[in-house]
Amino acid sequence: MRHREPEFRAAVVGKDTMSSGLLADALTRDLSCEAIGTRPSDLLRTLGTSNFDLVIISADTSSGLDAGFELANAVSRAYPKIPIVVLIDEATKEATMKALRFGARGVFNRQMSMSQFTDCVQHVMKGCIWAGPDETVFLLEAFKNIPAFDMLAENNSLTLSTRELQVVRSAATGKTNKAIASELSLSLHTVKNYLIRSFEKLGVSSRVELLFYLTMRGHTFGPSIAAQDGTTAAD
Repeated sequence: MRHREPEFRAAVVGKDTMSSGLLADALTRDLSCEAIGTRPSDLLRTLGTSNFDLVIISADTSSGLDAGFELANAVSRAYPKIPIVVLIDEATKEATMKALRFGARGVFNRQMSMSQFTDCVQHVMKGCIWAGPDETVFLLEAFKNIPAFDMLAENNSLTLSTRELQVVRSAATGKTNKAIASELSLSLHTVKNYLIRSFEKLGVSSRVELLFYLTMRGHTFGPSIAAQDGTTAAD
């Protein structure tokens, strides 16, 4: 009997080695795919030695609480074309937005059913963004809190300075004020002031809203950043 070729390959990082294997087995059983479980420390090396179409990462891993978010961020930067699903233990706004900010295209709450998980995976593999009912509410609330973008674009007073653009770009990638200060050789107080002024100009009040502002505007603030180091706000 001829074996059916898997439709995609997935790498899975669970809370521990056992959960990684169990989840990989469940995916292989329920979907036409090949899934393997791997340790957090081995994931990037694994992705570099073979072709994978999807990465699934638990927010909490054997490396520590919330370590999965940082791992997702590392995968997103190293392999931006590979979609990521982040598994969270409970539906909170913080976990939902953090997962998306660090590169996830799917956010799945472990309290949901396996059939819903396969639905999540299938939608992400089709290029969609997937979130559960509670997580979707958080996303909609974040959108509602952002001013109309056409009105913001028409206001010339919203133009950010070169330094403000640098700080905003770093903040949007999830870096802390301390990390931004070190990277740009600024004091923490100066970074905070830049963010406050930038948020006021853009009409946002938090990093979550900033993320959506960037998303809606194509993750770019124009050529001023690109001219400095060859990157854009989306990088």
